[in-house]
Amino acid sequence: MKKATAIIAIVLLAGCGLFKNSSVKKAPKSEFEVNKDVVLHKGKPYAKLQAMTWSLDNGELVKEMNFKLLDKEDLSVIGGMIDFLSDRHQGDEIEVEFDVPTGSGEFKL
Repeated sequence: MKKATAIIAIVLLAGCGLFKNSSVKKAPKSEFEVNKDVVLHKGKPYAKLQAMTWSLDNGELVKEMNFKLLDKEDLSVIGGMIDFLSDRHQGDEIEVEFDVPTGSGEFKL
């Protein structure tokens, strides 16, 4: 009986973890396009290329692209944008920066 209870508990815990992870929304790559140095999401400017730098990472030269968010209304779009840009620029590192309003409680040191 104890084994059955333990197995049921493990299955329930694993199931809860799967549901938690599946609730994270990510915008599809098809919603993005690029116009010069601006990433568009559904035709509206979403992020702008700030800088392209090179760094030495574990002995390898890596190009890094840093984007500044222009539209901070829906931050769940960031994951889809990173996927889209990673497909376009395979092997490059994609970084996204945005301002967190002071006192927002979203980020604490």
